[in-house]
Amino acid sequence: MRALLLFLLYYLVVTPAGLVARLVRDPLARRKDPDAATYWIPSEKP
Repeated sequence: MRALLLFLLYYLVVTPAGLVARLVRDPLARRKDPDAATYWIPSEKP
């Protein structure tokens, strides 16, 4: 019974929340920029 409740919780709450979050923002900045000459981000020196 507990496994069924966890399954329902995951697929009815966690999965839709993750999908909505991916539609709203791009946390890894993976969108392509056609105007960019390069996608290289220089590292900061310590």
